[in-house]
Amino acid sequence: MKFTILSDVLRDHLQVVGRVVNSKNTLAIMEFALFEVSGDSLSLTATDGETRIVTRFPLNAKEGEDMSFCVRVRQLLEPLKEIPNQVIEFKLSEDNELEAKYNNGHFSFPVVQGADFPSVESLGDDKLEIQMPVTNFLEGLENTLYATSTDDVRPIMTGVHLDIRPEHITFVGTNGFLLAYYRHSMLDLGVTEPYKITLQRKPAQLLSQVFQKKDDEIVEIELYPNFALFRTPGVELQCRLLEGKYPNYETVIPKENDKTLEADRLQLLAATRRVSVFANKGMDLVSFDFAPTQLTLKASDIDFSTKAEEVLPVSFSSTEARFSFRSEHLIQILGVMPSKEIVMKIGDASRAALISPIESEAGVEIVIAVMPFVYS
Repeated sequence: MKFTILSDVLRDHLQVVGRVVNSKNTLAIMEFALFEVSGDSLSLTATDGETRIVTRFPLNAKEGEDMSFCVRVRQLLEPLKEIPNQVIEFKLSEDNELEAKYNNGHFSFPVVQGADFPSVESLGDDKLEIQMPVTNFLEGLENTLYATSTDDVRPIMTGVHLDIRPEHITFVGTNGFLLAYYRHSMLDLGVTEPYKITLQRKPAQLLSQVFQKKDDEIVEIELYPNFALFRTPGVELQCRLLEGKYPNYETVIPKENDKTLEADRLQLLAATRRVSVFANKGMDLVSFDFAPTQLTLKASDIDFSTKAEEVLPVSFSSTEARFSFRSEHLIQILGVMPSKEIVMKIGDASRAALISPIESEAGVEIVIAVMPFVYS
């Protein structure tokens, strides 16, 4: 049996499924991708035991019967990266050797039978099905994933939480110091009861990397008690969900912040990056000195006798206020926020400051709560 395909097409899809493959695996077969040739299409599958990703795409041509076999991802991906885009012919022999022929060369290696690849786990019939534009789904991940915790002491906080209700869907990420949520209230999800899940960080990152923003494309989502399945026309991802109760994120959002700052997002981002170079590396603090028409950013490191100060034109609704923030948090927030200008609402030092885009898509609300430090 043999088939032909463009080298760049195969390389791109192999890179997609290869993202789920760990550098170290408990089972050797998890270093492989499952190739399934059916009709005039090829599907690739890879898994790490908890997350499974599948891509499907058409072949240029095929001769012989349908088949399945397993290929070590790196063994095929590395030579494909070095081959200029061209049609490659693959031929599978009866003794399970795969040969690849391209202009001026060829290579071959043994493969494993497709039956040896881990089978998909049965998910059952108890599920919730929803659909939403893939663009909004990816925006939800992009605006919350960076705020998730990397500390496994509280595993539930390492993932992205989805709060699905009849009136809206909310994506949430928090690490205890920073909380970000993205809410869309103009999507017809077709749900009648609230439903909540928390995605593990790895599959959430994979989804943000392998799904593509297309205005007319829909992501189909199937939610099970312990698993979730996400499907677009070319990519399907199944993953195990995090177990446990997610923190009540809505209680973290203060309602009394009455002082408002409006600023150019990119100017504030660049100034924060410049000034933070001179901050104490242990504390990583940048001080904000608020005034009606300007914001003064300051940072210093007494141990190394370094300091920096920069003034930005802004609009501030009060007379004066002084807070300090971790520059890492501000850079993360301002780096992903989809707006030319931002608004920051502050109260006193005991309450989180709220940062939002001034302009956003109809029905979309993006709020980031970040805890300040007392200015000194």
